[in-house]
Amino acid sequence: MTALILCFLKFSFNCIVLALLIFLLFRMIALRNIPIFMSWLVFVVLTLCVLFVWQKEMISRSVINETEIKEQHLFLYPDELQVDGDLFKFSAFWLEGKQKVQSFYILKSKNEKRKFLNYEKTTVFSFTGTIKQSDEPTNENQFNYQAFLKTKNIANVVNITRFNELDKEAAKVIWTPTFLAHIHDLRKYLLNFLGHSPQPLAGYSQLLLLGYYDSDFSNPVEIINKLGLLYLFSLSGMHVFYITSVFKWLFAKLYLTDEFCSWFLLIILPLYAILGGLSASLLRSVMMSWIILFVQFFFKTPISGITVESLVLIINLYWCPMTVFSMGAQLSYLLTFILIINRKSGPIRLGLKLTAYSIPIVLWNTYEWNWLTTFLSVAIVPFFEWIIMPAVIIGATAPVLNILCNQVLIIFTKILSFLSSWPLTWNYGKPPLFFVVFWIILLLLLEKNRNSWKIYSCLTVSFILCAVIIKFPLQSQVIYFDIGQGDSTLITEQFNRSITLVDTGGKVIFNNNEKWKKREAKTTGETIIANYLLSKGISKIDNLFLTHQDTDHVGNFPSLAKKIKINRLFVPDGMENIDSFRTRLAKSTIDTNKVYPISTAKVAKIGIFKILHPFTKGVGSNEDSVALNFKLRNTTFVISGDLDQKGEKKVIDLFTTLQVDILKTGHHGSKTSTAREYVDKLRPKFAVISAGRNNHYGHPNKETLKTLDKFGVPYVNTADVGMIKVIPTENHRAIVETFLKGNGEIR
Repeated sequence: MTALILCFLKFSFNCIVLALLIFLLFRMIALRNIPIFMSWLVFVVLTLCVLFVWQKEMISRSVINETEIKEQHLFLYPDELQVDGDLFKFSAFWLEGKQKVQSFYILKSKNEKRKFLNYEKTTVFSFTGTIKQSDEPTNENQFNYQAFLKTKNIANVVNITRFNELDKEAAKVIWTPTFLAHIHDLRKYLLNFLGHSPQPLAGYSQLLLLGYYDSDFSNPVEIINKLGLLYLFSLSGMHVFYITSVFKWLFAKLYLTDEFCSWFLLIILPLYAILGGLSASLLRSVMMSWIILFVQFFFKTPISGITVESLVLIINLYWCPMTVFSMGAQLSYLLTFILIINRKSGPIRLGLKLTAYSIPIVLWNTYEWNWLTTFLSVAIVPFFEWIIMPAVIIGATAPVLNILCNQVLIIFTKILSFLSSWPLTWNYGKPPLFFVVFWIILLLLLEKNRNSWKIYSCLTVSFILCAVIIKFPLQSQVIYFDIGQGDSTLITEQFNRSITLVDTGGKVIFNNNEKWKKREAKTTGETIIANYLLSKGISKIDNLFLTHQDTDHVGNFPSLAKKIKINRLFVPDGMENIDSFRTRLAKSTIDTNKVYPISTAKVAKIGIFKILHPFTKGVGSNEDSVALNFKLRNTTFVISGDLDQKGEKKVIDLFTTLQVDILKTGHHGSKTSTAREYVDKLRPKFAVISAGRNNHYGHPNKETLKTLDKFGVPYVNTADVGMIKVIPTENHRAIVETFLKGNGEIR
């Protein structure tokens, strides 16, 4: 009873605070004697207060250390579940914890998978598992899953070990179905209904009408995203305007009054926001439309667009502040503001303005820009309104015509595919936040000073200067990615004269031969390595060395090659003939003519890289690992894959004068590598270990750590500090930057 009273008081307090925020905003607008800057000052202060309170609440809900929970209960909306191979993932409400959580469960059988795919009603489950806050990114510019969950008001992740559906009687004792649950059930029904249409009609209708992205529709979505047009296909203001226009036209034809139409839209718009998946852009457009209708209907007075957008932004910040940190929300609010203040502009001028404002936000989030986007943003809107949307709506609601409508969408997709094949995507890199804010401020200044050559000059010069800073770094660097239980090292020479990657990492999957268990998730080669390279303005790799055939070293190279162009691929002599390598090569975009087998017998040096191993032709095993020695600004490095101690001893016997400053320990710190004689001979000043957190192999091994300690070699492990960046300075010195635990210097 006490808990219920506290919950009620908290809810009441939140409602009162929100009401006060709305009241204050209306009062600021109504009282013309209050200066505008005072209104914005109050708005900023209120916003900061909301963010502070929300952050404290998220921290109080977060479970820092992994905790076991037993016999707890979740209720799951059927439209929020996803099944990827044997992985069942969904967001659900944890009843005992009184919060929404992201949940994961490994399916035990094909029948269990089929059962979850067929759920159509909101269901209550009992479960046992562990709960903790989602992990933060451990590499620079890696996708931040923790921040993504916060945009959905989710603080914790639940890994379920046992999962059972409650029968109806038991479920009623714990939870009573709500109106919201019935709306989610309806959305699931509509998704299934639309999903029975032929592709791509099914994918377009689910995406454009209900805001649902189906994995079977991934290719068209990738094409649309590559052209920079995903905002058109995400539920937003255009769709809400289109839907309200259709209803107004329909009611006028039926001779129904404007009053009836307003009542109908006031009821239907909030429901559509839920049916559309409650995305940030959809919520903004629905709330703005609803408030305008509400004020006009009840107060018989117009309300300015900027006033409405400010009010919606306050409500959104109060409800879920982190939402505005997503690219969709940023583009939605910014471009809506530009539309409001440029209502009298022509379509071409307006399209160019919207494109200009989009570029900083898009580059900050995706690092790339397609030159066709500027043209298509202007040209495709009428085509979209008069052909695509009608084809989707008619095809979804009139089964007799769905074949014809599907054919229209097939032709449209082929046109987009053809356009996306043009080499017009420019990898700019991730601009510093200062430049993003600076560009938007300059663009806003142009609204008042349209012919100011000084502002245009500042924009042009700063845009070029930022590109030069990103693409031509002053320092050489060696980056050891935190790739989990695997290896991947990036070597960039000053001004990016040469880009070399040694190994690509890859996930070893055990007992996953059954087709139904295979997952379609992106590899760490895409989400970590490619993301980092693109963020630094790097779209090609000059040299890719694959040290040997193990999956944790080479598994990602096919997916990486689809994102980043690879000029030359080097493998240990003999590995090019192995079936597993040939299979991976066939899946990549690398030509067989660009594959070069290497050994000390064939080649002594490639660029700055001295080949230390293998000596002869082998089969690509650990014993055949490629070992490399290279120098950057008089700082020397060694990387040797999974080379064993026997091979290490042969290396120092052959290269008797070899000494290094930075040693990459072999085989993730396993005791099979990093021989005492090897460390004694090399005399490294620092060692780097690449190993996965809580790995099954016990890496790094205690014997290896004892060897490093014996010779006074300090070391860091990617499992502890995340991505490791070594910046050579001079006289065999270097600065070491770790993503999680700060910086240091090697002397």
